[in-house]
Amino acid sequence: MQYGHFDESRREYVIDRVDLPTSWTNYLGTERMCAVVNHTAGGYLFCNSAEYHRITRFRANAVPMDRPGHYIYLRDDETDEYWSVSWQPVGKPLDEAVYRCRHGFSYTAYECEYNGIKAVQTLFIPRGEDVEIWDLAIENQSGRPRKLSVFSYAELSFHHIDMDNRNFQMSLYAAGSSYENGIIEQDLFYEEDGYQYFAASFEPDSFDAVREAFIGDYRTETNPIGVERGVLSGSTELGGNQCCGLHKQLSLAVADTANCAFFLGEGRRREGVRIREKYRHVAAREAALAELRSFWDERCSALVIDTPNPAMNTMINQWTLYQSEINVMFSRFASFIEVGGRTGLGYRDTAQDAMTVLHSDPERCRVRLMQLLRGLVSEGYGLHLFSPEWFEADGKKQSFKSPTVVPTPDKSSMIHGLADACSDDALWLVSSITDYIRETGDLNFADLTVTYADGGSDTVYDHMKTILDFSARMVGAHGICQGLRADWNDCLNLGGGESAMVSFLHVFALGNFVALARALGREDDAAHYEAMRTAAIAACETQLWDGKWYLRGFTAKGRPIGTDADPEGKVHMESNTWAVLSGAASAERGKQAMDSVDEWLFTPYGLMLNAPAYSKPDDDVGFVTRVYKGLKENGSIFSHPNPWAWAAECVLGRGVRAMKFYDALCPYNQNDLIEVRKAEPYSYCQFISGQDHTKFGEAHHPFMTGSGGWSYVAATRYMLGIRPEFDRLEIDPCIPQSWDGFTVTRRWRGAAYHIQVENPHHISKGVAALYVNGVKTASLAPLPAGSTAQVRVVMG
Repeated sequence: MQYGHFDESRREYVIDRVDLPTSWTNYLGTERMCAVVNHTAGGYLFCNSAEYHRITRFRANAVPMDRPGHYIYLRDDETDEYWSVSWQPVGKPLDEAVYRCRHGFSYTAYECEYNGIKAVQTLFIPRGEDVEIWDLAIENQSGRPRKLSVFSYAELSFHHIDMDNRNFQMSLYAAGSSYENGIIEQDLFYEEDGYQYFAASFEPDSFDAVREAFIGDYRTETNPIGVERGVLSGSTELGGNQCCGLHKQLSLAVADTANCAFFLGEGRRREGVRIREKYRHVAAREAALAELRSFWDERCSALVIDTPNPAMNTMINQWTLYQSEINVMFSRFASFIEVGGRTGLGYRDTAQDAMTVLHSDPERCRVRLMQLLRGLVSEGYGLHLFSPEWFEADGKKQSFKSPTVVPTPDKSSMIHGLADACSDDALWLVSSITDYIRETGDLNFADLTVTYADGGSDTVYDHMKTILDFSARMVGAHGICQGLRADWNDCLNLGGGESAMVSFLHVFALGNFVALARALGREDDAAHYEAMRTAAIAACETQLWDGKWYLRGFTAKGRPIGTDADPEGKVHMESNTWAVLSGAASAERGKQAMDSVDEWLFTPYGLMLNAPAYSKPDDDVGFVTRVYKGLKENGSIFSHPNPWAWAAECVLGRGVRAMKFYDALCPYNQNDLIEVRKAEPYSYCQFISGQDHTKFGEAHHPFMTGSGGWSYVAATRYMLGIRPEFDRLEIDPCIPQSWDGFTVTRRWRGAAYHIQVENPHHISKGVAALYVNGVKTASLAPLPAGSTAQVRVVMG
């Protein structure tokens, strides 16, 4: 069953049926301020940090679902009836009212037609400003004059989310509200610059800044007393729960329209005055929305594809890029699942995110790479979770000591030891850095000097050597890299055991580093690390091959994990895909391994992480054996590593199977299976319940997952085969034989490449001829910035 559709011309997903089985979310903002909102205007707003700078309150996993939010109510002042522009919180029956939600890139619009009144509420955060705008357009379609009232509502949060949620003996007495000049100001007096404001484009007729006054006793956002009464009480309070309630009466003639806006922003009342003047008029708000669209036009134009697969076209040209960009922009801890209880950057997550949108946003990726380099310990491992601010120049200090400001830990608590290190974290960074240099051509980046988290400094290049040397040292009895606290799979807690995935990831990182060393002319380093790579491959091939697939590793007691003799957890996706991607596996072994992945792990919704699922606890293997079957790391369809399988099949030249795997996981293809999938069909989710679970096929935890970024990388660099190298743009597709070809427009180092791939012999892989502007050539060297090339690729 379908609940909505893709509007590709507007880059929107349109939710036509709003009684969804779960919340479908979107992200507003592109810089400091961010809002996470759902299809009924539920959600929250924060600035910089969802943990330490929350602006509006949100009650996660609650009943009713996803409240409170950023709501606008309309009231018929002649009949006293009221409703909300978004379907919730009032929730008019859907056979009496028409509701629609449009999730666009960095904006969401809520449409309502009820009782002869059409209204549209558009939420967005303009570029360059720390303010969320609620734009409201109303049209009287009733055929008679109308008298209406407009009310706003959002519940304000105390900045520190943990204190706001449970330390009520402090948080309820640590913020106050005032009203002046039509603007509500919230003052968080424990913070020197802790202020928010709420303003409107009109002079309010009444207001409430206290939640209990607006909502009333024994009521909810569904039936607030202030809206029911038709006038707000003028409440403010030092302490208590603050809210954003402004009210305006309107008179609309037949077919008349009205426009107004609300502004929820960061700063004092005078900032609210400035924003009100800047965006008071409709034209200014339309211009701000147009600027947002231009921002995304620029991002999306960096790579545009046209293939015989409509799902791939929509996802790659629009939604998968958008999801990947959101992950680079904002912390993984800002969602309806991770609701701000943690902050900072996950090392492995951010290192992978930073390799995904290098073509569309190299500057932001570079910032992330620098933050990760500073979060590296001089021994060679990354801080698994850290705040970049720890290692940046001190900003403005508060003049008095407060229990609520963002803590700055001392070095001893920042720098965790090996016991808390994850063995894969820093290895991702090596490959992300080489990808950044391949994309930008900035070889000088390798020689920048960067500090270590625990003191001292080195070049970027030497940071990479430190990482590679660390993994080379940290091996176990079989010569395979130790798993440490965990490898990529946080529930595979190997302790003193060994991780096949990390050894293959080490091989992959070594290959990328050797290529960089050669591009820099550092042949001694290239030879040394190529020898290290060769030795690592030999250990993997000797110790990890099980006859039909690769082991997942060894326990601390030396027992193999993921062997044919295991009744549970026989086949694991991570080790087999990375055996191929790293270049360690021969073509014969690689094909056998991926055949086993297909045989044991494939489902109609994607590849399971491992199978058969564990049913008996085995603490030598790890916590994964205590997870319910079919959920999370135990036999679920864990989305993040699925694209590794697509890419591995492309390395092996098997385009049909790569597309089979792609199509199974692709959210677009599940748009008419929402009664099963439940989650968004425009966003990759963290995992899908596996075949051993009663909710097989149900997707969980959208947007903030590495699934989006790796889906983008696997589809564009491996399946379509458009890969930057240090000295050329590689074009090496691996596609279904049925395809006649495809086109790609790719921006690279300031030049535009219009690529036409032809497949006259209907093969999956292989390039017979390459033409640039009509001239046959051996490779596609970078062209001068500002130039355009017509590229023709003939497969054969």
